Amino acid sequence: MAAAKKTTSAAEARTKQFPAQEGEPAVEVDERSADGAEGTRYVKEFVVLKASWPSRDEDDAHKANAAAVANEAIQRGLHPRGEATFDGAEDHPDGLSLTLKYSVNTVPSSVDEVPQDTTTPRDVIEAAGGDTSSAGKG
Repeated sequence: MAAAKKTTSAAEARTKQFPAQEGEPAVEVDERSADGAEGTRYVKEFVVLKASWPSRDEDDAHKANAAAVANEAIQRGLHPRGEATFDGAEDHPDGLSLTLKYSVNTVPSSVDEVPQDTTTPRDVIEAAGGDTSSAGKG
């Protein structure tokens, strides 16, 4: 006797893909975050060489990284609210690098009722004076 094949309805698949639609936004943020999450705060870690961090203006480097965090969150289906914060640096296990941790509050795009409030990378760059191209360069 053949086993019955379990089928998933389109509605069931959609709610599994978008836990925020079932009232679990933190679950969705965590599932979409490569480096983890803290509730609905999206976490992004950058690994940089100790010897080159930062070679010029640390504030400019943080602004550039904040723009990158906003960009990656959006690419992962999350809408940032406000600018990413620098949450600290730790020695990387390789002994040559640092792990820089940033986070930003987000709303899963699947339940965002005010997407116009999303902080875009352009918003971060404009707040930094319109240019982060020289951040971290020596």
